[in-house]
Amino acid sequence: MQLITQKNIKLQNMMKVFQEIYRQGCVSRQVLSAKTGVSLMTVGKIVDQFLRYDIAYEEKEDTSKVGRKGNLVSILPDHKKIILLDLERHHFKLGVLQMDLQIQGELYQHTYDYQKSYEDNLREAVAYFMHSRLNDSLEGVIGVGVCVPGPYYEKGDAVLDSRIPELSTAKLKKTLSPFFPDQILYIDEDVKCSVRFDGGLVQQADSVFYAIIGEGVGSAIFYDGRVLDSAYSYAGEIGQMYTRSGKMIEEAVGIGGLRRLFTEPDGSVPSFQDVAEKYGSDPRVLAYMEQAIPELALLFANVTWLLDPEIIIVETHFTKLDPAFIDKLREAFEAILLPRRGDFMPKILPCAEDIRTACHKGAGLAILERYLDDMD
Repeated sequence: MQLITQKNIKLQNMMKVFQEIYRQGCVSRQVLSAKTGVSLMTVGKIVDQFLRYDIAYEEKEDTSKVGRKGNLVSILPDHKKIILLDLERHHFKLGVLQMDLQIQGELYQHTYDYQKSYEDNLREAVAYFMHSRLNDSLEGVIGVGVCVPGPYYEKGDAVLDSRIPELSTAKLKKTLSPFFPDQILYIDEDVKCSVRFDGGLVQQADSVFYAIIGEGVGSAIFYDGRVLDSAYSYAGEIGQMYTRSGKMIEEAVGIGGLRRLFTEPDGSVPSFQDVAEKYGSDPRVLAYMEQAIPELALLFANVTWLLDPEIIIVETHFTKLDPAFIDKLREAFEAILLPRRGDFMPKILPCAEDIRTACHKGAGLAILERYLDDMD
C-alpha cells in the first residue's frame, strides 16, 4: 500500500484534473472542481501550474452567450510531447504523442536487420527517428514511453518471457539512456499500459482487471489509482496458469493455438488475418472459440474471488470472428458466479480502444504522472 503523503495527494489531484480536462475537451475551473471533488482553490492552483508548464491553455467562454462568462481550460497539445517506442514486433515502431494523448502524424516503422543485434537495431532506429522527425532536438520532450510484449523487470533491465528472443536478452534502459539523458524513461508491458488508460481513465474505476487474449494471454491489475506492481514483475501473467485439462491458459485459448490448427503442408502457420479471411466459418474455428469460453469464464471467476474487481476488461481477436464472443463469455461467467455472489458481480466489458492505441496512451499517462510528480 502506498504511503499517504501531502506530495502524492497533490499528484493524485493533478492527475484527476488533467484526466477530467482530457475527457471534457474544454471545461471551466468550477466544473473541474465539481467533477473531481477537488476544491476550487486547489483546482485553480493546479490549472495555473498547467498553464506555466505549457500543458494547458485557458480562454474566455463564447461571448455570444448570456450571463457571466468564465474561462475554459483545454489541453495544449503540442508544446510538450512524449516519444513512443512500441516493441511489439521485430519491426518496431516509433512516434510522438502529444499532451492530448493523440499521436502526431504517422508512426515510423523500423525495418529490422537480422544480421545485427537488437540493441544495434534500436540505436539505429532511434537515431534515424530523432534526426528525421525531431531534427536531432529534444526540445519539449518530457519523456520516452516504451511498450514491450512481456513483463519488464526494472532491476535487471530485462523483458521476461517475451515472444521475441532477442528482446529478452536486450538491455533497453542501458541502450536508450544515452539518447535521452535528461528525459523520463518509462518501460513497461503493453497490457499494463493499456489498463492504465482503458481502466483508469476511460472506465474511471478504482479496481480493474484487464485481460488480453492474443498470441499469448496476459493481464494487468489497476487498483486504487495505480497499476499493481510485484516483486519480479510477473503479476498478471495469467497465461501461465493451468486449465482443468492440464494445459497452460495461453496454450488452451491463445490465438496461437487457433492458428496452428491450420498449419500448411510445408509447416508454415498462417497469420490470424489469414485464418479470419479463409477459415472464418470453418467448424474448427467455431469449436476452438466454444471450448475457450468455459476456460476463460472459470479463469475470470477465480480472478474475481482473488481480486474482487469492479470491472473486467477483455481485449481479444475472437470478437473479430464472433462479435457476440464477449456476451457469450459474460453469460458463462455469470452462470458460475451469480448463485454465490448475487448482485456483487464485476462487469465484463470489451476494451474501449485497440490495445496498441490504449498502450500508447497509457505510456503517455505514466510519463505525464512522473513529470507532474517532479514539478516544483
